[in-house]
Amino acid sequence: MEINGLNSNINSVNNTQNTSLERIASGLQINQASDDASSLAISDALRLQRSDLSQSIQNLNQGIALTRIASDGLDNQKEILEQITTKLLQANTATTSSDGKEAIKQEVSALVEQFKAIGENTKFNDQKLIDNEGVPSTLDISTSDETLAIDVPNTVQIGNELETLVGNADFSQGDIPGIIDRVRTATDELNEAQSGFASTENQLESSARNSISEQVNIAKASSSIVDVDFGKEINDFSKANILTQVGYLVSTQANAAQEQNLKLLV
Repeated sequence: MEINGLNSNINSVNNTQNTSLERIASGLQINQASDDASSLAISDALRLQRSDLSQSIQNLNQGIALTRIASDGLDNQKEILEQITTKLLQANTATTSSDGKEAIKQEVSALVEQFKAIGENTKFNDQKLIDNEGVPSTLDISTSDETLAIDVPNTVQIGNELETLVGNADFSQGDIPGIIDRVRTATDELNEAQSGFASTENQLESSARNSISEQVNIAKASSSIVDVDFGKEINDFSKANILTQVGYLVSTQANAAQEQNLKLLV
């Protein structure tokens, strides 16, 4: 009976040794449900939460890139409107000849075409950002908590209106002030649209910072549950290894003594 009990203790120590070795090899405290079912369930829930946050952060980063591209496009259009205003003021003076005014008109027409081209070609993943093509629409960006919608401005329509005004205007007959007024209102419209993109970008950046912070905290929580304490496991493995060797030695001696006793009885 004593030998059976000794063998049972040796088997128990072997199991402890194997468990420590498995944890050291994998780097994980929990390698199967039998190790700690409740902790494994918590770890799986945290892993899914981290996965959701990773996707949310990816969406946020794409949204931030989108708003910056749109804002840059609007910046370029505003620069063109400034150039148009400068040209119109130059043409709206008595010192500019009729031929000079006609030449300026051609330059303004070319600038308007550039303005429209920027509106048509400012895109993210082939989606137009500052040209709704005459149909009110929004750019939707989903986070882990909400969906942000950005109104898409119709800058190409602004360009079309300027194109018509410039094309029908007679720069020698006092039509220039009306065009200047429209350019100024167009600048206000672009500023309003740019403000919307900037506000959304700030929201996205704030959400991204919060999501990253939450992801780090979840990673720490998950690590405290599943990651192995190498120092402890190596210590446990060493203890189990020594106990196993001692157990085998004692078992061998016990078996030898039992055999000796049997010989004496015979």
